[in-house]
Amino acid sequence: MKELIIPNKSKHQYVIGIDFGHGETSAAICELEWDKDASHRESEVLDLDMNRQARKKVIPSAICITDNKIYIGEDAFSHMSENEGIRVSFKKSPKSLYGKDEQLMMRFMEEVYSEIRSADDRLTDTNHIVYIARPSGWNDDATKETYRQMALEAGIPLAGLTSESRAAIFYARSPKVNFLNNITKGALVFDLGSSTLDLTYLSNVDNNPIDQGYDDGASKIEEAIYERYIQPETKEFLEEYPIFVDALKFRARRCKEIAYSKNPDDSTDEAFRLRQILPKNTDACQKYGKTEIELYIENIEELNQLIENQKHYISDIKKHLIEYREKEIPGRKVYGVLLTGGASRMAFLSPIIAEVFNLDIESQVKYDRDNPSLTISRGIALLGATDAITSVLVSDLKASIQPMFSDDKLFNKLVGDLAWAIASKAWDQVESTCNRWIKNGTTTDADEMKEWVQQDLKFFQTHYLGSIINETLNNFVKEQSERVRKEMNAIISRYAPGQEIVRFGNVNLGQQEAIENTLAELNNVISKIGKDMGDIISDILWKALAVFLWGVFALPYYILKSLLTSDESKRRDKAQNIIKKKIEIINNVKGSIRDNLTKNRDFKNQMTSAIKSYFDTLIDTNLQRVRIPIE
Repeated sequence: MKELIIPNKSKHQYVIGIDFGHGETSAAICELEWDKDASHRESEVLDLDMNRQARKKVIPSAICITDNKIYIGEDAFSHMSENEGIRVSFKKSPKSLYGKDEQLMMRFMEEVYSEIRSADDRLTDTNHIVYIARPSGWNDDATKETYRQMALEAGIPLAGLTSESRAAIFYARSPKVNFLNNITKGALVFDLGSSTLDLTYLSNVDNNPIDQGYDDGASKIEEAIYERYIQPETKEFLEEYPIFVDALKFRARRCKEIAYSKNPDDSTDEAFRLRQILPKNTDACQKYGKTEIELYIENIEELNQLIENQKHYISDIKKHLIEYREKEIPGRKVYGVLLTGGASRMAFLSPIIAEVFNLDIESQVKYDRDNPSLTISRGIALLGATDAITSVLVSDLKASIQPMFSDDKLFNKLVGDLAWAIASKAWDQVESTCNRWIKNGTTTDADEMKEWVQQDLKFFQTHYLGSIINETLNNFVKEQSERVRKEMNAIISRYAPGQEIVRFGNVNLGQQEAIENTLAELNNVISKIGKDMGDIISDILWKALAVFLWGVFALPYYILKSLLTSDESKRRDKAQNIIKKKIEIINNVKGSIRDNLTKNRDFKNQMTSAIKSYFDTLIDTNLQRVRIPIE
């Protein structure tokens, strides 16, 4: 299985976005401005020639394979009767690299990429990467991976795959379309292609596109026209020469496009004789050349009625829009809809969309007036350029940040924090025991005091030590998280301003779950360490304190002399030499704990592994917010 190309700023200069449409194919190019801050990038996207002689930016997705050559686009129709004949509408959800339709699609991909390379002198073998799109309905992992592999097998230097509607909504964010304000609140891209209707919702609230695809492609309109005008004599011809079926279907497509581009009241007459598509001096031409194919439509109302009666096409689109609203984006407000794809010019769509989402048809239902047929390829190129730049950003950030968590300085700081917290709290316990013993002791013998301290340290170990370790480690994690966040934002602000991380944990459910899982693992490690180290730390405490426990601890300063009994005074007097050594004792205990923890290999391995795992997940999940969700 071939791997995607990894963007490389030292070699890749351009991103090409290709829209292998079911009906049309187009491509666009965008320069990778690696060394420019985001505010200085031009992000200019240019349409590529798909037919260098005719300088056409969009070609029919048609292919004709002969003994000597493969022809694509309009050129395929000049050779439609040769060898395997012309094929259109051959893009289908892939199942295997070795299927007949998949093999044909791969040949088409290869020829399209070859045409792009030969038509643009800027492109070399290694200075560019390619991104392509898929229908939103192709959303299972196996289908997406097969489609990736098809492109790679076709010789395309593929760096990524995205959905067609996601590419469209990314293009809609560009100043050229002026749809960003709608997206900020919540907007929908309605991408009607030849094979599918793809819908994508996006808002700046969660920045997580919601894709769905439906089997409502405009090819159903072509099928309705085709089925209506195929007369008995034409059926006889197609049974004898099935190689010409796709040629007639393409004629039905042209009829549809012409009809929907006219005044709604005008008629469309695309009648022709079969000799126009048959090679001269052939048996087929002599027998059927005079056969008339009548493609006549009185007006758009008649055509709309035809597709509704034969295919339930208009009612199905409305039904699926309602289904998407209720099931995919329940409770979300749609503030605008952008129509893309060549089929988006059909006038009956806007009123349906406005009704379903309660929108003003003039101000909130828009389409790319420049050329809707190029929206997807432009969006793919722009999205690919952003993905390439931010993927390198992610790689650079991880490379610069992650070594911090294998640094001994960081581990030593953690050990120091733990040692200080434990020593300080342990002294508080000892001092509390001292206070209690001075007031309630039955003798002035130091052995009684030592017994009390030992008992209270055991209680301290059982009830408090684990929570002290937990609190210290969690404070350490929070402190380091903030440091990482600031270092990440310093770089993010250059590459993707506005995407800075306000706080860690502000991620979607799946990412949050990943962080919570690693935090739970970290807490388990912390708890285990607290339990395992309890006896060790208690022993360290006792050994460190025992040196100074030959006298009696002094009474804390706030106990008044006037309240003391004579025994308390004796106990206090015996403790005066010890209380002066409080700082020395704490430092001694802290040093002992630090030395023991530093030398404890199990402790170091567990903590280093757990913290690194936690921060790896934290960094990965938060950096995904910086990257545009291409897939």
